[in-house]
Amino acid sequence: MRLAVISDMHGNGIAFEAVITDLKRQSPDAVLCLGDVTMRGPQPAECVAMLRALGPMAVVKGNQEHLLTRFPWPGYNAAVPLHELHRRAVEYDRARLSAADQVWLGALPESLTLTFAGVQAELHHAAPGDMHRSLFPWASVDELSALRTDGATRLILVGHIHQPFVRQAHGVQIVNAGSVGYPFDGDPRASYAIIDIDGNSLGAQIRRVPYDIESAIADARDREMPDIAPFAWAIRHAAFPYNRPELLQGA
Repeated sequence: MRLAVISDMHGNGIAFEAVITDLKRQSPDAVLCLGDVTMRGPQPAECVAMLRALGPMAVVKGNQEHLLTRFPWPGYNAAVPLHELHRRAVEYDRARLSAADQVWLGALPESLTLTFAGVQAELHHAAPGDMHRSLFPWASVDELSALRTDGATRLILVGHIHQPFVRQAHGVQIVNAGSVGYPFDGDPRASYAIIDIDGNSLGAQIRRVPYDIESAIADARDREMPDIAPFAWAIRHAAFPYNRPELLQGA
């Protein structure tokens, strides 16, 4: 059985289109999505439509869907520049997503446990019970193993950190699919994962897909998306932009 695992499109529809083209060539039996479909990119509605058209077997909620559908959160402070950036992103996406799509995103489960060809898998955006926890490729074996909530689980699928990896930890394979629309690992190509299950054998590959980055930035400008500077810098450099004050000036 072959699984395609996608995550963290973040409204970057041009990147998502390129991934879908490559994904279909891999002939997966099922598509799984690990959340953060929207927010921070110019095409939130288009990304939701493309995802739903794929007919995914499972979709879990990311922290950005949680933010989008529940903003403002307790502790929101308009005087904090990053909080205001969140607010502008929420307003942009809410103005473009239908009410039905917003309800669908808000109702997504935070985690799922499913069985594929006899292999039990857990799907989380980031970690069980925590959509914000960041476990990076260099996390310890014990940290990775702690992602497992059931002793029968052999495969754990996560996203969130925008850095793909495949690791083994105490008999469990952990696959981070990376980010379709916002990679942070220095490689600006879109990222997703293919999992092959054949009896007791599990194989995983990270696929990287080039796309037209400048067209994505131009699209954001044409749509007058707020906070284009961090978006453009992030997808050009494949790096986290929100700790760079020069990109948040005026935010």
